[in-house]
Amino acid sequence: MGTSTGTTESPLLLIDNQVWIGQILSCVGVGQYAFVGAVNKKMNQLYKEYCKVELKKNPRNVEDNPDDDSRCAEITDTLYSETFCNEPRAEFWLKDDSYQKTPTYADVCTAIAKIGNITVMRWAQQKGFPWDEQTCAGAAEYGHLEMLQWLRENGCPWNHRTCEEAAEYGQFEVLKWAHENGCPWDADTCANAAEGGHLEVLKWARENGCPWDEETCRFAAEGGHLEILKWARENGCPWNEMTCHIAAENGHLEILKWADENGCPWNEYTCDCAAEYGQFEVLKWLHENGCPWNERTCQIAAANGDLEILKWARENGCPWDEDTCLHAAEYGQFEVLKWLHENGCPWNEETYQTADDYGHLEVIQWLRDNNCPGSHVS
Repeated sequence: MGTSTGTTESPLLLIDNQVWIGQILSCVGVGQYAFVGAVNKKMNQLYKEYCKVELKKNPRNVEDNPDDDSRCAEITDTLYSETFCNEPRAEFWLKDDSYQKTPTYADVCTAIAKIGNITVMRWAQQKGFPWDEQTCAGAAEYGHLEMLQWLRENGCPWNHRTCEEAAEYGQFEVLKWAHENGCPWDADTCANAAEGGHLEVLKWARENGCPWDEETCRFAAEGGHLEILKWARENGCPWNEMTCHIAAENGHLEILKWADENGCPWNEYTCDCAAEYGQFEVLKWLHENGCPWNERTCQIAAANGDLEILKWARENGCPWDEDTCLHAAEYGQFEVLKWLHENGCPWNEETYQTADDYGHLEVIQWLRDNNCPGSHVS
């Protein structure tokens, strides 16, 4: 039997690169460079290309984990940790011109600050990577006090965002140090502390002269933090209609009830917010407790295709007008539009024109068949 003297690539590596990048490596996910990139040169390059795609698709955001109290990094934060964990790794990624043209290139120092690696930050400065106020804010967001101190000692600028990020994410020691060392703050610091649910941070900020405004109550309501809202009001924090609007939008009925009982103003837009975000029980409670509404409530329900809310609103006396059909036509809400017409909602030429503008062919034909004004103009 003869033996082959040539080299043969693994069948897996003969798979098209786009299949690797778009389908296979997406199952692996980012943050696995040490395992995938070390297989061989081919996999190293494929994984690098895959991660570039993910960088472009996913902005640098950090979201709260809905399942527990810890904050989890989104995909690019994991990738930054992998990219900037040491100097050789950073050198490898950043020497590629195509990487440098991505939107994240200018944010290299901010990414390193979020990781808290001072050694790599020194390297970035030696290589001439720029930094700005957002760099200090990134360090503050992740609680890297030593990084923040080093940045300031080496001339990195800061602004009010440093205190805001520290307050929002409960980085108490960072906030204290920043304030004691002259970092500016404004009312957004208190608002961010309220949004993050950090009552002790908010109390300390107020005790140390940080201003606040209506946004503190608004953000407390948005985050569902009733105790913070109560404390803020007991201590003289102003509020306005936005507190009720944002509570309705997010379905925080207990906050809405307490706000109403304690004199917080509301208006028609409060019902609009409940309708827009499908907060049916909130909308019912608002109407039963005297919150005003107008045609916009039906318009919003129609645009969303929320026939349940729309039917209930009409049964309970909510007004409508020609714009209700217009909004249904604009968003292609065919079943809603049919129900509106069958139940006497007015329409005009703009209903047909809007459907035509947005190319909803099925709706257009039905409007013609039902003699909508403007549908037979040649």
